[in-house]
Amino acid sequence: MQPIEPMKFFRQLGVLIARNFQLIWNDKLVLGSLVLQAPLMVLVIYLVGDPTCFTSNLINIGSRTILFILCAVSTFMGILNSYREICKEREIIFREASVGVSLLATVLSKAIVLLLIEAVQALILTAGFVSIIQIPQNHLLYDTNLELYVSVLLMMVASSAMGLLVSASLKSSESAILLVLVLIIGQVVFSGVMFPVTGAMTVISTVIVCRWGMGALGASTDLNSRLSWLKAGLDSPMYDATVPNLLHSWRMLALLAVVCLVAAWLVLRIAFQRRKD
Repeated sequence: MQPIEPMKFFRQLGVLIARNFQLIWNDKLVLGSLVLQAPLMVLVIYLVGDPTCFTSNLINIGSRTILFILCAVSTFMGILNSYREICKEREIIFREASVGVSLLATVLSKAIVLLLIEAVQALILTAGFVSIIQIPQNHLLYDTNLELYVSVLLMMVASSAMGLLVSASLKSSESAILLVLVLIIGQVVFSGVMFPVTGAMTVISTVIVCRWGMGALGASTDLNSRLSWLKAGLDSPMYDATVPNLLHSWRMLALLAVVCLVAAWLVLRIAFQRRKD
């Protein structure tokens, strides 16, 4: 595959981004799901959340649970947004690549469109969350509500990048379902919230979006001060309200997103080369 000129690359990227938006606009089922996801998740939080779990004098684990629900729905939304995006157009993508369209531009166009959509979804989800749950304002770096928004957006971006990697690896959206279910279950099992993570599980947990999302949300809300009475080892130092904890979790989420996008591009390149040979 010949290297592509920068200006040509960016022209292709712009055309692909515009086309992806047009495809979403024309597919009313996909458009409807993207529009309704965040409001429906806010409804879930409203139904199950205790508004005073952070501010009441009675310290309980409700604050930890509601943060995990926010992490889980953010991650699930990101994966579900993206897992079909490449495999449903696989043949078209390879035909275009054969006439010079950059596979990197294809992957980045998908990621950029998802980023813009998820910026709005994260805003709705975070605004709904803080309007329902009375969040303590710790202001580690910024306003706590803004910190929560950044964390939710990074979780969506990282998980949607994972979804794009799944989509690039498989030939059809039907075959991706099983792997998507594994990813979703893995977010719960290896997050360190529902079950203790020890030994080899710790290595797996480093690529779990929910783990780093919980670390970021826990730091912003000073979660460990709500769990100080627990002596079962369920609280974690990563939930301490410190700037290094928050920044580390954000960096890990951003790194996961970049690694998954690069991997998706490489998987497509390998598949395309094999197809040519």
